[in-house]
Amino acid sequence: MSCTECEIFPEGAFQSPQEDIDLEMELKDHPVLRPIPTPEDWPQHGLVEFFYRCAQCSQEWHYAQSDFPFKGWWAKHEPDSSDD
Repeated sequence: MSCTECEIFPEGAFQSPQEDIDLEMELKDHPVLRPIPTPEDWPQHGLVEFFYRCAQCSQEWHYAQSDFPFKGWWAKHEPDSSDD
């Protein structure tokens, strides 16, 4: 399934610091991508990470900011389907 409203940036690692900055600017006050809480069981590695959900299709997204030497990324997040 493809949603033109939330597929705002190619998935994967950033190729430059500017890509990270560009995505961050795109996400500010985005009309469709809404911030959601970090999943409870998400491993913490000291990265600055954010999660979003599309108001149109409900796809969740994961944004990890760059922190040299870590490149950061933008990718679809598939939440664990098991309900606790």
